[in-house]
Amino acid sequence: MILTWIVTFMPYWRLVVLAENNNLIIDGGRIDGEWISRWDGLWLTCLKQYRISMECDNYGSMVSLTTDLKAARMFMCIAITLAVIAFIFSIVGCLVAHCCRCCNDKGGEFQCFTLTAGILYLFSTALVLVPVIWTTVRIARRSYDAQFTRGAVRIEIGQSLYLAWPTIAFLLVGGLILTFLCCLCSISTCCNKDPCIQKPVCKKYQAEEERVSCSPRMEYL
Repeated sequence: MILTWIVTFMPYWRLVVLAENNNLIIDGGRIDGEWISRWDGLWLTCLKQYRISMECDNYGSMVSLTTDLKAARMFMCIAITLAVIAFIFSIVGCLVAHCCRCCNDKGGEFQCFTLTAGILYLFSTALVLVPVIWTTVRIARRSYDAQFTRGAVRIEIGQSLYLAWPTIAFLLVGGLILTFLCCLCSISTCCNKDPCIQKPVCKKYQAEEERVSCSPRMEYL
């Protein structure tokens, strides 16, 4: 959940290294020793010039954002919301399970909270995965587009997209663990319930079998 917040608000989704004057490009890609790096995030865009510290500012308007970053805003906000709700449900589920163990209760509410948290984590995983793949593919295509790279030396994937992959892995593993934990608890609960329900029935059948097995012996005697 914390990594999801970091990926969303880091202004390092896309890196564009710009040239001040394309006519000054010399061997090795040096532009008179001067570079302008632009970092594009979901909420901020940052400029870093050679020998000058980085300056970040909000986007002037939604027109400045590309389609993939606009969609990424929506997907990541929903993913954060679902991850927070899933975290709350998992904490509540753990507390309910602890109380049920202390009270020797069956803990059906624990299974409901755990299953809900696992499903929400899986949904948030999908919501993070979609914008990450979309933005990565778009950057890869534009890096080979001569029309787009005319005023830039190179276009690269930002650190936020690299950090997004372990975020996806953690969300996926957490969702799968909570989901399978709930399923295992349900199976064990059912296995524990059956002997209690079938105990008197089994005794009745056992008594009847003993009577049947004993009757031939009595007739023989």
